[in-house]
Amino acid sequence: MELSQRHERILAELRIHGSLSAADFAERMGISTMTVRRDLRELGEQGRLRRVHGGAVSVDTQPTTGMPHRPGARPAPAPGAADTLFTFGFVVPDPSYYFPTIVAGAVERAQSLGGRIVLGVSRYDPDRERDQIERLLVGGVDGLLVTTSILDAHPTLELLERSPVPVVLVERSVAESAIGDGLEFVRTDHAAGAVMALRHLAGLGHERIGMAAFDTPTTPSLRLGFERAVRQLGLREDASTAIIDDQQGVGEQTRRYLEACVASGTTAVFLHSDHYAVEFADAALDLGLSIPGDLSIVAYDDEVAGLARVPLTAVAPPKRDIGRFAATMCFERISAAAQTGFAARHTSLRPSLSLRESTAPPR
Repeated sequence: MELSQRHERILAELRIHGSLSAADFAERMGISTMTVRRDLRELGEQGRLRRVHGGAVSVDTQPTTGMPHRPGARPAPAPGAADTLFTFGFVVPDPSYYFPTIVAGAVERAQSLGGRIVLGVSRYDPDRERDQIERLLVGGVDGLLVTTSILDAHPTLELLERSPVPVVLVERSVAESAIGDGLEFVRTDHAAGAVMALRHLAGLGHERIGMAAFDTPTTPSLRLGFERAVRQLGLREDASTAIIDDQQGVGEQTRRYLEACVASGTTAVFLHSDHYAVEFADAALDLGLSIPGDLSIVAYDDEVAGLARVPLTAVAPPKRDIGRFAATMCFERISAAAQTGFAARHTSLRPSLSLRESTAPPR
C-alpha cells in the first residue's frame, strides 16, 4: 500500500470511528507498527489528526463507538475483506450499458476509503428495484447508491426516504420532485451536454440542427438543453426532430427521419443513444449521404461512438467521476463528522466533448 493510500485509509477510519489504534491498524494492513506511527506523525504535523498514546483521534469530532446509521448486522465480508470499514449497496438498472464505468468509479473510491460495493440490478423493473433495495437494507449495508429505473419512481423514492442509512441517487434528479426532494443526488448535467453539442455544431456554421433520440430517462434533459441552445444561438427552428420508438421498426423510422432531414435542409443532427448514433450513421451512409459532408453527427454517451465507420464526435458524461462523487457523498454521511450536520447536496457534473471525424462545416 502506497503512502497516499495509507494516509487516506487512516483518515477514513478516523472519520468513521473517531479513533485508531496504531498496532491494530498495522496488523490489519500487514505493515509495521513503525510505519503506521510515522504516518500518524506526518498527518499530525499537517493538522489532520491528533496523536494520542497508541494511536490517533480525529480532530473534527469526539470518538464514536461503532458506525452511525448502521441498521443491523454487517453483511458477510467478501474474501479478503475482513477489515472492510463499510459496505455500500449500489442498485443500477443495467450492468452492461452506461453504468459499468459509474460503478467502477464508485468501487474505486469506496476501496480507497477502505470499503466495498455490493451491486443490485433492477433491469428497469420498479418492483425488482424495490426488492433489491430492501434486500440490501436487510443485509446491513451502511449506505445506498441508487439509480431509479424511471425518473418519477415515487414508490421507490418513498422507500428511500424511509431508509435507515444514507442514500445518494445516481444520475437522477429530485430537485423538483414532490417526493424524495430531500434526498441527495449526483448526476450529469445532460442539458448542458446538449448545449455543448449544439454550440460545437453552430460554431462550424450549421444553422439547421436536428435531434433524434430514444425515449430514456436522459432524453427530457437533452431535449431541454437542445431547445435552450436553439433559442440562445438563434438557430433555425424548422430542423427535423424525432423520438424513436424502440417498439416499432427502428430502421424504418431512421430512414424516414433521414429523408426528413434532407427535405428540410437539416445539415447536422444530435443523437441519443450512442448505440443508435452508430446505427444511424450506417443508415445515412447506406443511403448515399456523406458524413460529415452532407450531414454532421454528434452522439450522446460516447460508449461506442469512436467505433463507428466514421468515428463520431460525442458528448461524454463524466461517468467515472459520477461514481466517485456518489461514493464520497455517501461516505461523508456515514462518517463521524456527519454528526455535526450539513446541508443536503444536489450535485451536477459537466460532461465533455470528444471531437472526431463526423463533424465539419456544412457544404
